[in-house]
Amino acid sequence: MEIIFSFDTEDYIDPVSNDALLELAQIHSKHGVPGVFGLVGEKARFIHFCGRDDVVEALQDHEVAYHSDHHFILPNPRYAPRHMPAWVAEMPWDAAMDRLLAEESRGLADIEDLFGERPVTQLRNYGDWAPQVMAAQARLGVAVHAYGPVFHNTDPEPVWYCNQLQIANPRHMYENYLHDFTLSPQEKLERHIADIRTHLEQGTPRLGWVTHPTRFIADTWWEEPNWWGHCDDPPRAQWRAPERFDEETTAELLTIADGVVGFAAQHEEIVPRTFREFAEEYRQTRVWVTDAELRGLAKRIGERPAMVNYANETFSPAELFGLFAHALGAPEGGAASERSPLRRILGPTEEPWETTPGEISRAALVEAAREAEHFIRDHGRVPHRVRVGSTQLGPGALLVAMAAAIREPDAERVAIIAAPNLPKEYREGHYATIENGGWPMGYIQFQGRRDEYDQAPIRRQAMLQYWTFKTATKTR
Repeated sequence: MEIIFSFDTEDYIDPVSNDALLELAQIHSKHGVPGVFGLVGEKARFIHFCGRDDVVEALQDHEVAYHSDHHFILPNPRYAPRHMPAWVAEMPWDAAMDRLLAEESRGLADIEDLFGERPVTQLRNYGDWAPQVMAAQARLGVAVHAYGPVFHNTDPEPVWYCNQLQIANPRHMYENYLHDFTLSPQEKLERHIADIRTHLEQGTPRLGWVTHPTRFIADTWWEEPNWWGHCDDPPRAQWRAPERFDEETTAELLTIADGVVGFAAQHEEIVPRTFREFAEEYRQTRVWVTDAELRGLAKRIGERPAMVNYANETFSPAELFGLFAHALGAPEGGAASERSPLRRILGPTEEPWETTPGEISRAALVEAAREAEHFIRDHGRVPHRVRVGSTQLGPGALLVAMAAAIREPDAERVAIIAAPNLPKEYREGHYATIENGGWPMGYIQFQGRRDEYDQAPIRRQAMLQYWTFKTATKTR
């Protein structure tokens, strides 16, 4: 069984949290078990401002990942609401992306400056699974989204979604027993080990061990004195740390971590992993698709957009749309038409057009493909509609029609069907889970008030970005 130890490393208020972080990194180094420490950008700056070179040095033995710039609690008076997912829900896609790219780039750059290496993994914040966040992180070079979107958050099979590699698995936390003070430290350790043994006996292929260094120093979340239940960030001068455990209690809790990591290190059936390793194993390297491959892909298109498996590789509906649009509509012609670029584009970000069935000439379809190609070059995503003469086609209908035109290059006319604009589910129930499964927004800033906020825009965008879904195949 594989196991990934990951730490949401986020307390940038209490300097004592840096001591717990140091101890946890050193415990993992002592046992030769890599950890994944997902730093908030402000936490990285906090470590630096506190002069903790020892913490920086200890973390360099492990994977340093990313956990947003301010834990999505942004001291930025230019925007309201100030909790990022709420902003994402209320704004058009491009406005949300502009803010995410501007603000998240700071945290990534500061972590790279401090540790000499850019994070490749995003440890998901709270329950936040807004697709705009994944798409922005992917554009910033963060290849992996840990814990997966809501419809794929316990399935060990790696998949691509929003152009991030989604690594999900069943998860346990030190917090399951950490603060149950009716148990002795030894009893807590034994329960943790019993949980791991249960997964071994059940044949779980990969287990995630998720925790927070700040939980070793306090029973109260570090945000609670400042942000609990609201989005109005207090000025920095008013930030307060929660009440800490005494040193003896923190030391006892750290011995539990030492025991769990030591058990994993010594067990011959447990293989510690990091998310960065998955990024390398599944890194996408293909740049071109040949004409022969293109025809093979077109033959696998039915009456609805869907992921295609071809020659032991997978192609998302968005990738297929981009291939077909280039093959039919590339304005350069000549040698540019002999192969097609495989582009990691997004799905439509506006409500797709519902197509009326009919028939059009091949020339009209080529013009539609050219319009789609120009849109992709300008925006990096599938268009939500394309004009064809006096009518318009939705992306589902256009994908199916382009595939038919590639399959039958001599046909003068192409049938247009009312193909669905949402791709076929890889597993039945994915869309239902997006619609009904969990809250897209974080729980602390919206504690007890989540019904006040409209989740529908995020859920709908998550469905539209199913155009980017495909199972992951290892790099050749």
